[in-house]
Amino acid sequence: MGRKRTELELTAKDRAAIHHYFNTTEDLRERERLDFAIKAATGKHTLEDLARLTGRSRSTLQNWLTKFRRGGINELLTRDAAPGKVTPLVGEEVQAELREGLKRRRWTTAQQVADWLTQRHGIKRTRKSIYYWLHKISSQTV
Repeated sequence: MGRKRTELELTAKDRAAIHHYFNTTEDLRERERLDFAIKAATGKHTLEDLARLTGRSRSTLQNWLTKFRRGGINELLTRDAAPGKVTPLVGEEVQAELREGLKRRRWTTAQQVADWLTQRHGIKRTRKSIYYWLHKISSQTV
């Protein structure tokens, strides 16, 4: 006896919404999850088959199934917060100083911002994190 096929029951409305989101989103993470839902809804594949097709672990796919069954498409596409501490960069004092420094053109590179954060606040962040916060804060000040 073979493994049980994974069945994700979708209403016609769900199917239409999944296909619409899949065809309109540019977010690769969302497309990956929606593609999984489409394949799982066929009922032709086991979880192991789907893991091979998607390049994801069975446990990840089981989590996606659980999310979909719990809250539909919206829940499937919801990003879970990574475990760990909240970044100190969300503090209002740090953000206010960073905004002011950007406004006065105090820094010209992400490395200069990183050095300032380390020296002034004892905060060490990767360049990717610095770029994220620079973008976030500069888009708030526009």
